[in-house]
Amino acid sequence: MMNFHFIASDDFDLNDFKDVSKFVDAYPDFQTVVLNDEEELNLLLNHIGIERLDSCEIKNTGFTKYWNLSKFHLPEFNEEEFELFYKKWIEISGRENSMDEFGNLIFLQGMSPKWNKMTYRLIVKEQ
Repeated sequence: MMNFHFIASDDFDLNDFKDVSKFVDAYPDFQTVVLNDEEELNLLLNHIGIERLDSCEIKNTGFTKYWNLSKFHLPEFNEEEFELFYKKWIEISGRENSMDEFGNLIFLQGMSPKWNKMTYRLIVKEQ
C-alpha cells in the first residue's frame, strides 16, 4: 500500500518536503489517500476527470515524487454526487467497499471548493 497526500496551497516550495513536520506545517489540511500503486492513482485521477499526468521526482526527502494538478479543478460534489462517484470508484477499481475506503475520498466532497481557489493542487507520494 502507498500513501498519496493531496495538498493545496497558494505557495509551493520543494523544501517543504524535506521533513514531515515542515510538510504538515506548510499543508495542514493535506488528505491522505491509501492506494495499491501508481496505476490505481491514475485510475482515480481518470475517474475524477484528470488525464494522465507526469510525475516529478523529489530527492533527499521522505517523499519520492509529486504530481501537479494545478491546471485542473477537483470535482465539487454534493452528497448525492459523491455517493455516485464513490459507487463507480468501487466498481472500476475493484477495491473493497468499507468505511476506510469511503473516508479515503470524502475530502473531495468537502475540500474541493476551497482547494480549487488556491494556486497549487498537488499529490505527493510518501516513500
